[in-house]
Amino acid sequence: MDLEYMKLRIVETTSPRRSSSAVNLYLPEGNFNKTLLITTRDRRQVIARLPNPNAGFPHYTTASEVATMDYFRRHLKIPIPKVLSYNTDAVANAVGAEYIIMEKCPGIELTRFWDQMTGTDKVNVGSLYYAKDIPDIKDTEVDETFSVGPTTIRTWFDDKRGIIAVPRGPWRSAEDVLVAIVNRELACLDTFSRSLRDRQQGIFNGPGGFEPTKKMKEAVIRNYSSILPFILPEDEAYTASVLWHNDLHSENILVNEDCPTEITGIIDWQCVHLGPALLHVHYPSLVDYGGPMLGCFELPELPDNFSELDPISQAKAQELHTSQTIWGLYNIFIQKQALDLLRVLRYRDTLQCQIMGLIEAIFDDGEPYVQSMISQLVESGIWDQVVKAAGRNPDDTPCPLAYTSEEISNQQNELARWEKDIRRKARVIKEVGAYTGWDGAVSLNEHGIMSEQLKDAKTKFLGEEAKTSEERAEWVKVWPFQDS
Repeated sequence: MDLEYMKLRIVETTSPRRSSSAVNLYLPEGNFNKTLLITTRDRRQVIARLPNPNAGFPHYTTASEVATMDYFRRHLKIPIPKVLSYNTDAVANAVGAEYIIMEKCPGIELTRFWDQMTGTDKVNVGSLYYAKDIPDIKDTEVDETFSVGPTTIRTWFDDKRGIIAVPRGPWRSAEDVLVAIVNRELACLDTFSRSLRDRQQGIFNGPGGFEPTKKMKEAVIRNYSSILPFILPEDEAYTASVLWHNDLHSENILVNEDCPTEITGIIDWQCVHLGPALLHVHYPSLVDYGGPMLGCFELPELPDNFSELDPISQAKAQELHTSQTIWGLYNIFIQKQALDLLRVLRYRDTLQCQIMGLIEAIFDDGEPYVQSMISQLVESGIWDQVVKAAGRNPDDTPCPLAYTSEEISNQQNELARWEKDIRRKARVIKEVGAYTGWDGAVSLNEHGIMSEQLKDAKTKFLGEEAKTSEERAEWVKVWPFQDS
């Protein structure tokens, strides 16, 4: 990347007569992008973002992000940074990388105020392309400016999926998308000998533990494919293609420093894409919370013994009460403003929708769990309910699957081994002090201490799990956190 040319492009974009020049560069780096905050001599500030190699589909990820931001600015009047310039050809441009130059939104991150705001104040906070960027894709125009093109969602590129040659859209229906996901996972199984060890939920292939196999993964996919046409809802509320910001947390919402309930900007539109609502819609991170979930319109209550609790426990109870209140008010709001959205959010908790979501990761992991869910679904009473919920007549839709008692027993044994190995890994991660789902990635300044903590956790794990030197060697071989 040529930083000097990047600065020149910024000056050309912000000051056509070159009355100013870039005098200050700040380069924070995230997981998927390098971000430059540039201050010019006349004190204007702009942002330049350059995608890292893991950001997604070259050309398309950047092109879609720019068009999506513009679409929301034009049609929904959402406060989004205005794109001043962009280039999606890393080979041909002088910077040597794709880039987006955009205005810097006023305000600061909501996360700085969120914990101090009152409950009332919190309630008051309120893959698309330019057609010219995808000239080879026809008959997908939204209007004269925008068009639908290949997907940019990272699930199509993570864990080596970006390497395989499979169609990435656009698709005409939700069923086409779900079938394409199945074909993608099958292509991964045919192309790669195994999935990435650090992406799996458990410590697998150890002595007496769960052993992932291509055969089992393919069997689960076949079972799923046989029931998909019957469980996919006919109601378009669930299958409609929607644009959804999938990373709406408090650091991506900018607010007025003097009036934190006033939103001044929403950022991070990379990989915001069009997708079937049933796979795509979820509670925003800002609203979602960890803790007991209430019924959709159930009122939260403080514990009966609240006055007897110590101050720390009272603070935790009050925090949960506030989170539950915000979650409930969000549901009330969308019931009034977008009832179909509330229906989709409720549908995502159903057995059939969870299966459709989890099948996306079968190449990586999860086949015993998904198989157990499919086995539950094909029970006669449950099958009839699911088929009816999909808008079909159960009398005309017999289940295409059936399992013997021996097959069910084998499935349950595999699930038990899988769950035990997941608990093993969770125990290690807790020992290390990392977050749930940690894959071993650390920042440079954390590397030393995390390496020591991981070393101690490994020693403890081997001491607890290995009964013989042979078992110890097997566990060392399958240890998920290897240097890379």
